[in-house]
Amino acid sequence: MLAKLKGIFAPGPAAGDTLHRRRVNLQSRFLIVAETSSRGSMSRVYRAVDNESGRTICLKVQLPEKNQAAVARASAHAARPPEGEIAIRFRHPHIVRTLEYGESNRGEHYLVMEYIDGVSLQYVRETRAARTAQRVELLAQAAEGLAAVHAAGFIHHDINSRNYLVDREQRAKLIDFGLTIPNTPEFRGPGNRTGTLQYMAPELIRRESIDERIDIYAFGVLAYEFLTDRLPFEGGNSAALMIQRINTDPLDPAKARPKLSEEVCQILRKLIARRKEDRWPSMQTLPEALRSVPAKRPRG
Repeated sequence: MLAKLKGIFAPGPAAGDTLHRRRVNLQSRFLIVAETSSRGSMSRVYRAVDNESGRTICLKVQLPEKNQAAVARASAHAARPPEGEIAIRFRHPHIVRTLEYGESNRGEHYLVMEYIDGVSLQYVRETRAARTAQRVELLAQAAEGLAAVHAAGFIHHDINSRNYLVDREQRAKLIDFGLTIPNTPEFRGPGNRTGTLQYMAPELIRRESIDERIDIYAFGVLAYEFLTDRLPFEGGNSAALMIQRINTDPLDPAKARPKLSEEVCQILRKLIARRKEDRWPSMQTLPEALRSVPAKRPRG
């Protein structure tokens, strides 16, 4: 399985190609059509037309001050590769494809990605746009994308319902590698508390050493929320959420949504186990597990 996943990734760029560019004039190179709803605190994301190719693309331009601060928090003891260098590696049907990255003539880091005409998993949940069985299938696809990231030797570090898009063909795609780190000892050390609070694993909140199991936990929170329409924890302010995450078990998914099958509930329980040793062991086995169980309890 690991060899198969690694085969998905294309080899690194050859000398002389244009996947990485410097001193690009973004204003003349791209025609901005609209700012997308995917904008974040560290970047601006646009639907744009690439004047070189005539293709509609997604243009992400990082805000230098915010990005530098986040990088410093995420890798105090090592030089983290830039987002574009990481994202350009992935060639997978459930990961957004990055076509080019580089620096503008103003010193901004930018990425050119395929444009996805779709909505986030958060939007799908909030609008009740999919039945339970369809939601389970979307989660299986989303798990495939994250499994590929892990197989390539990275921790995504910000899995949440806004960082997956669903296109018009009902394909889930993982996006945003702004906090992604190599899964190596220098980046797994304690102290890196970055990500989205509601999805953070207990060991991340406690600033302990981490590994890819923080992504597994975050995916579990995403899956729990997507299937039950609520988070596994109550909580108001940030401090209350953190304390609760560390000291209490999540609400059992069978109580949160009694119609879910026991098999799905058992998967959710293992994904969001407080102790990382008790969690689902690997994202690589999750897609098949999700597809092999009934989504709902039988009637009667």
